[in-house]
Formats: sequence, C-alpha cells, structure tokens
Amino acid sequence: MSNAALAERQNETQLLDAPAGAVQATESSMMIQMIQRAAADPAVDVDKMERLMQMHERFVDRQASAAFNAAMVRAQRRIKPVARRALNVQTNSTYARLEDIDREISPIFTEEGFSLSFGTGDSHLAGYIRVICDVMHDQGHTRQYKMDLPLDATGIGGKTNKTGVHAHGSTNSYARRYLTMNIFNVVMANEDTDGNAEPPEEPVITSRQAAQLEALLKKCSPTMAGLFIEKYGCASNVYKSEFDEVLAKLTRSANRTQQEPVDANHH
Repeated sequence: MSNAALAERQNETQLLDAPAGAVQATESSMMIQMIQRAAADPAVDVDKMERLMQMHERFVDRQASAAFNAAMVRAQRRIKPVARRALNVQTNSTYARLEDIDREISPIFTEEGFSLSFGTGDSHLAGYIRVICDVMHDQGHTRQYKMDLPLDATGIGGKTNKTGVHAHGSTNSYARRYLTMNIFNVVMANEDTDGNAEPPEEPVITSRQAAQLEALLKKCSPTMAGLFIEKYGCASNVYKSEFDEVLAKLTRSANRTQQEPVDANHH
C-alpha cells in the first residue's frame, strides 16, 4: 500500500472513531487545508477558489444549523410546564406573565447557547403590529420568528381604554410572551406537578386601583409610561404588594411632567 493510501486509511479510521463534534471539526479542518493547497497552486483559477470557498461556507452553515437544532431539542426536553400565577380580573382567568416565563426558562435556554433579541417590523395587516424575535445560538446560527397581533387598544366591551403608547406597549408585551412560548414549545399549566391546584402567588390590584394608575399614566412622561407597559402590560397586572411603590413612582413622574412648563417659564 502506498504512503498516500495508508494516510487516507488512517484518516478514515480517525473519523470513524471520533465523536460527532470532532468529526465535524476534522472535516472542516481538512476542507480548509484543501483550500489552502488550492490557493498555493497557480494552476487553480479564481472561479475554482470561489467555488471552494462557497462549499466551505455551506458546510459551516450546515454545522451551525445542526448545532442549533440539537440544542433546541435539549432545551425543550428540559423545559417544564409553567404555572399560570397571575390573575386577569377582566376575564377572571389566570395566565403566566412574561417575566414569570422568562424566570422559569431563560436559565435553561441560555445554558444551551440561545439568546433572544426582539424588534418590530411592518405588518401587512391594517391595525396590526409585527413583533420579530431573532433566536441566536452560540454556534453561529440565527433563526427568525415573527408574530402579527392587532393593536390592543380596546377592552372586552369594545371601548377604547388605552392611549396609543399604552396600546403599542401592551401589544408588544403580548407578542413577546406568545413568541417565547411558541419558540420553546412552553406549555401552560394550572396545577402543580403533584396535581394540587396552585393559586396565584400574589393577588393583583382591584379595578379601582388599576383605574387610579391608568389615570396617572396619562400624566406621566412617555419614558415612564413605556417602562410601565414594558413591565406590566396594563395596570390590572400590577400585584397588590407592588401597588404603593408603583403609585408613588407614577405620582412623582406625573408631578414632574406637570411642573416642567412652569419651570421653563421661570427661566
């Protein structure tokens, strides 16, 4: 057997004995070596070099995509059902808030190399908002998910109950929650794992308290209103234990906003 044939046989044996990740790394290394040899060969023209580079790029993309899929399987296998701990007083139903879902699943999907980046885009549906989520994996592959939702500006009775800023913030919060659940196949549960019904961890504020906060939000700065909507979606989602603190913050913001024109006239 020639030296070349012997070397090829040794390479094949190493590939068979190596784990999958090592096989891919070895194949990638071999492909890079082949490209380097081609680049050093004056007989190889530019078109052939470009085809070799494109072949290597496709190979790397397939590796990254395969790593993404494998990590997603592991993440979904580890993620358990998330309990609905918040109460929607308008519909008298329980749900899981975005921060509750994130607290349960983000340690898992980040350990598997995933990160999420949210943004918005134009929807082809009138009156709808498109929210986009880029799911990035540390092996280089990114997959995009999107959701179009109608602007959440009206209540159950069909009457407008939010300003434009509030409606956009509420819709964005809904879409982020649903997208996150869809991406990782998160299941909602009303019961604990032992079968015993689990009440909400904390009760939310009354409708009168929610109306009080909504009235203050209309007087607050756009920055404060945006932060509030980002965290709670709407006033009825505020926990009772948070009411006094939230009320104080919104009151301070509303007072500052109302005083700004007066202060400007003194200057």
